[in-house]
This record gives sequence, C-alpha cells and structure tokens, in this order.
Amino acid sequence: MAPPKWSTLFFWAACLGALVSCSASYPSSDVIIVTNNDLDPQNSRRDAALFLKSLFTCTQARQACSQLQESLYAVSPSTGFSIEELATALTSERHGVSLSQAQNIWVAGDGTGECQVLAVDPSSQSGKLASPSGTNQRLPVLCTNSAPLTRSNVTAYDTSRQIDVATNTSGILTGFRDKFSFRFPGIKFGQAGRFQDPVALRVPSTERRSALSFGGMCAQPPNVDNGMILRTNEDCLFLNVYTPIVRTQQQPESSNLPVMFYIHEGGLNTGDSGPFPYNMTSNGFVGNSTANVYDGTNLVSYGGVVLVTINYRLSAFGWFNASNGALKDTLLALHWVQNNIAAFGGDPTKVLLFGQSSGGIMIRYLLSTNPKYTEGLFSAAIMESDGPVINQFFSPRLALGTSLQLAQELDCASATDTVFTEEVAFCVEQLPTEDIVLASAALGITWSAVIDGDLILADIKTSILDGVYARVPTIWTNNQCEWCFFVPSFIPPDSPPSAFPDNLGLAFNSTQIQRILAAKSLYPFDTAPAEDGISGAVLQLAQLFTDFLIHCPSAYLAALETATTNPRNAYKVVFETGLHSPLTPNPKTCVGQVCHADELYWVFATAETDGLYQPLSDDQIARMREVIDRWTSLVRTGSPNFEGAELMWPAFTGDNEIIIGDGGETIEAYRKAQCEFVDDQLGLVFAML
Repeated sequence: MAPPKWSTLFFWAACLGALVSCSASYPSSDVIIVTNNDLDPQNSRRDAALFLKSLFTCTQARQACSQLQESLYAVSPSTGFSIEELATALTSERHGVSLSQAQNIWVAGDGTGECQVLAVDPSSQSGKLASPSGTNQRLPVLCTNSAPLTRSNVTAYDTSRQIDVATNTSGILTGFRDKFSFRFPGIKFGQAGRFQDPVALRVPSTERRSALSFGGMCAQPPNVDNGMILRTNEDCLFLNVYTPIVRTQQQPESSNLPVMFYIHEGGLNTGDSGPFPYNMTSNGFVGNSTANVYDGTNLVSYGGVVLVTINYRLSAFGWFNASNGALKDTLLALHWVQNNIAAFGGDPTKVLLFGQSSGGIMIRYLLSTNPKYTEGLFSAAIMESDGPVINQFFSPRLALGTSLQLAQELDCASATDTVFTEEVAFCVEQLPTEDIVLASAALGITWSAVIDGDLILADIKTSILDGVYARVPTIWTNNQCEWCFFVPSFIPPDSPPSAFPDNLGLAFNSTQIQRILAAKSLYPFDTAPAEDGISGAVLQLAQLFTDFLIHCPSAYLAALETATTNPRNAYKVVFETGLHSPLTPNPKTCVGQVCHADELYWVFATAETDGLYQPLSDDQIARMREVIDRWTSLVRTGSPNFEGAELMWPAFTGDNEIIIGDGGETIEAYRKAQCEFVDDQLGLVFAML
C-alpha cells in the first residue's frame, strides 16, 4: 500500500470541527450508498440513502448532508425504507456498512425534519426511532439521496452531485453519484506507443482529474457494438468504476466490498466498456438510441460489490508483432485495481474476472498466463461464451505470420515475403490508424495470444494439466444457441435439409464432415422440426457449431479443472433463457432461441437503464437476482452457492451441467453425447503451433 497523503489527511483533520468552513464540496466522511434495490422498477418503495460514517453533532449532520446537496433522511412507514429494511442494509455485509454493534444514527423525524435517532441493533437486525438525548451527541448520519437513476438513452448524464476520491496513482478523481452508485467513468490507467507495451499512468497525488465521462473507444472498424462508426483513437486505456462506497482516507477497511472486473466483447477487434449508439433491436429499427449494457448501478447496489469495466487495445493494435499487448493492457488494469480500489471501498484480495465472448477469451488467456505475473491479481473467474477453439493460443511463428499477412495487405511487404522483419514492422508502424484498422477488418484476421515462453508458457489445456495456471474457482457458461446469431446471411432461416451438409465446410474438413453426417442421431438435420420460422436443418447446423466452437470445449476445460485441481473448483452453466440486447440485434435465426450475449441483461440488470423489455415479469426479475447472487457469491466466498440458494451447484464432472431456464435451475447431463462425439470424432484443439 502506498503511504498516506499527509496533505490530504491534514486537510480533513482541520475540517472535522467546522464542516461549513471547508472548501471541499463534500463532508469529511466515508460515504456509503445503502439501498433496498430489489431490481424491480415497479417497486414504489425502492430507495437509497447516504450513510456517513464519521461522527457529527445534529447541526453538523445537517451541514454534512447539505454539502452533499441532500438533507437528513426521514424514516417513513409509507415511502422509502422501512425501519427493518434500514436495519438490514446497515448491518449486512452486502452494503459495506456492516455495523457489528449497537449504533445510534442521526435521521430526520417523520414530517418534522428535526434530528431524531435511529437505534440499530445488529444482533437482531432491527431498529427503532428515538428522541436524542441531546443535539450535541456525535453520531453517524443518514442523508437522503435524491440523485436520479442513470439512464442510457440520454444526451448527457446528470453529473451535478460530484464527489472527489484521492487515489494512490491516479490523483484526486472527481466522479458523480446516481440513485444507487458512485460513478467514475473514463479513468486513464495507462498509455502505450503503437505496438509497444503499455506503461502505467501515474500522476501526482494532488493533481485533480475528471472522471465524469467515458473515455474514447479504442481504434476499431465499424461494427454494431460501436455504432457502425470507424474509430481511430489509440490513446484509449481507460477504465470505469461503479461503487456504493467512497472513502476519504485510504486505510484498510474490513467492510470493503468484493470487486468484479469486467472485460468486454467484440472478437478482440471491436467493442468498448461504455455506452454505444444503436438503432436496431431484435424487433427491428427503433430509431437512434444509446445503450450501456455494462452500466454498473444495479449490479453494485443489489450485489454489494464494486464494478470495474475496462478498455484494452483491439485488433492489430493489441496483437501485432506477436506482442500480447492487449493482454498486457488487461494486466496493467488489474494492477491499477490492486493499487487504487480500496479508495472506492473495494477489497483487492477479492477480485472476480468476468467477461463475455472475447472478454471470456481474454480471461482464458489470463488463466493461462504465467502465474508469476498474475498471482494475487484475481481470486475467481467467469467465462461467458468463450470460444476456446476459435481464438486458440498461437506459436510465435503463426502469430508473426498473421502480422506479415496484414503487412502485405498494407503494401509493407511483398506477396512473396515469408519472413516478418523489423523493417516490415516499422513500415506498418508509420501508417495511418484507419488504414491498419480497415485492412485488418478486410482480411478477417483472427488475433490470438502468443505462447512466448515468458508471459504465456502453454495453452490452457496444457497449463491445467501441468498445474501451472491461475488455480482459482471458475464458472464457464454458454447460451443455448450461441451460433444462431452467427448464421451467415446467405443461409435463409427456412433453408431445406440440404443446408446442413452444404455448409459444414465453414468449419470442418472432409473427414470431419463424413463423421458428422454419419451421426444423424445426434444432429438429425433432415427430420428435426422447424421452430419460429427457422428450419430444423438451420437449427441443427447452429447447434453443431455451438457445440464444437463454444459449449463442448468449455465443458471439457471445466471438467479438466475439476479433475486435476481441488474439488468444487469449476462449474459449467448453460443459459436457456435470455434477453436480446442491442449488442446483438439478433437476426431471424435467433427468434425463439437464446443467442450470443443474451445473458448479459441478467448479469448486469441493465434492461431497465437501457429502457428495454419494460416492465419485466416477476420471473425475469427473479432470474436477474439469481444470476447476480451466483456471480457475486463466487467472488465473495469462492463458491456460487450462496446462503438461501434453492439449488446447490455441484463441481462440473462432465454430466452435471447447470441449466438456467425460464422455470429456474436444474442439473442435467446436457448434450453429453454430442460433446463426447465432438471430442472423440472431431477433436478439440486449443493451440496452433
């Protein structure tokens, strides 16, 4: 831990006795947002309040709330928190207050606004209102929180309720508050020259930096997840923090919350950690809108965690010249978390990696990273829709061959060149950003991590077998028909049975094709019924590709972890329920299916803030709660089996997959025969050497 910033501590010490004389725009106290957020927008009593840990007199309490543009919180039996809900919020570990002994707190009398005392008893998680013994008592404070819930489809966020946080390496950051979280978007954590290793950004402790708006998207070609706009920004190493807690002094806190560290999707070529413009959903054109699927306000308030979402360099800028640059960006962001997250109420010893699609791919790379570079950086991991045989591990020879291919497209090498040289690399390095972005996209290059003998010693399978990997609890997930989203547009949804054999060449060689066609009991393409206008042949083709590319290799690796490490270490999950998001404006082949990325609205509870699918049904709200409870339990305890869970998840051994469906959770030997066929007859390859 960095030494305390004595100038900051002296400033706050001077302020303690006379709050109104301080020049700061907020009181000298840790501030914690406590809520009864049940993720149900229809709940009229869903509320939030600000808990100030420092001790104040009645007058000082009013002044402290005023500095936050708020007033003393009035406990009312008809609106907002009940006394019981407040007592639960203030004593549970989930909200970060964690009162362990009886505590009196300043609140306002119902309808009077006068100082009153809320007496909280942690032993019974109960409370009662009482008259103060004197207004000069010094007690913690409960203030209102009038900030609105942040919505995505707006031209600008309401950043008027600002607050500063002193960090170890990023200076004093100014963020803002919404109804359920403090938000610090656009924190720059590093910088990197083109095709160079990233370097941590360290600024003077007294330097003030804005964290009120998201950083620019990394350079990438037009795509649905960036608004179909060519992006050319190479200075893009930003991260975003969502938290219920801000601390005025960086000291160890037993009530610090677990940290969830999210890596975004996009095939390692596109994507971003913040909002993006869109105009299509599964229902078609909806007009110009903005979504932020990864907004953290509901996740952190309901789950009781701190959320960090990051950007990392994409396409050639993250992988050219066998650099593993994007992976190094992610490691740098994890080091930023270790150095700074305590200021936001986060516990650096409890960090969950989670990511979807290429975010899951990046986490698989991180699991395989040489443990000397990852030890202590994270304690658990969840890979959603990872493609273990799509983005395999490359040898340096293959990785440099990919870079040479790009250089040839950019006229930095001749078509007959077979060796990637420094001169070739220098030529590419001098070219305009947009030329590199568009050339990589035109070639359809698949970028991958490189087994360089230092950062990465081996592929994921070998790493697990050798025990040389990040041995942390993991969850591997996929959706019921991942590849339904990727069915090429030249295959109509109502295609005849011949569409199945005619398109196997998209992924398989002639020997594999013969074996697939001989396995009609597993993939009955000519007899499977149509569903929602999608022919049985197309659905079977999509299920085969889902099995081969995502589901079965993920299941194989999860079972391998369980078999070779400690019991209850790896879990395997399939989502048979979901909500299409603007990230995947799903084609006609996703009607009635659970496609790629359709679980994200369960994980982040952002259908509400994106303004889609409202109002959600009771079952859908229950699904969100269940998924968030599982994900946050993994980081909190090392197990997804939280207290009160109706189903105890077993470690995955090959025939006990967790199925999350509309009716709840079940344990099944899900597509076990298909995965045995894929492994035995088609082969699972995790590295290209």
